[in-house]
Amino acid sequence: MRLIAVLICVLVLCAVVGTSAHCEADATQGKPPAVSAKPSEPGKPYTSVIIDTSGLGLDRCMSPKIRRADGSEVWGTVKVDLDYVEEHGIVGYARTLDEAKKCDRCGSNPMIIKAIARAGGNFRSDPVISDADADLLLAENKIGTFLDKFNVIFVKDGKL
Repeated sequence: MRLIAVLICVLVLCAVVGTSAHCEADATQGKPPAVSAKPSEPGKPYTSVIIDTSGLGLDRCMSPKIRRADGSEVWGTVKVDLDYVEEHGIVGYARTLDEAKKCDRCGSNPMIIKAIARAGGNFRSDPVISDADADLLLAENKIGTFLDKFNVIFVKDGKL
């Protein structure tokens, strides 16, 4: 019964968040923001991604997504064992960058991206990153495969 209830919750969250994504506090109108992350050094692939959402009022969620400014998904719709989701979550959360760097998910070489907004709707749980950062994130993941390992951490204000 518990497994069915968790599955239903995940499906409902995916449907609600996926259909109601729009950006709030979007300061990017007029011109696209610059890339906030840097390419990895040769021979030193990134081990994780830390997305700094400080000041955006991001909410926790069981199935968050990383989005572009237009609301399209960069990452987050994944196939994962429900027991893993219950125990570890798809992403980790931290209150500060220093705390995020100490997480087991982080590894020794995290990619750090500053979110530009959050996706709205009933659940404000999806960080929005610039298109340049989204493109770099996907390119770096091809080298380090950290997204595939759920080595994703969101830095958020307030209570975890």
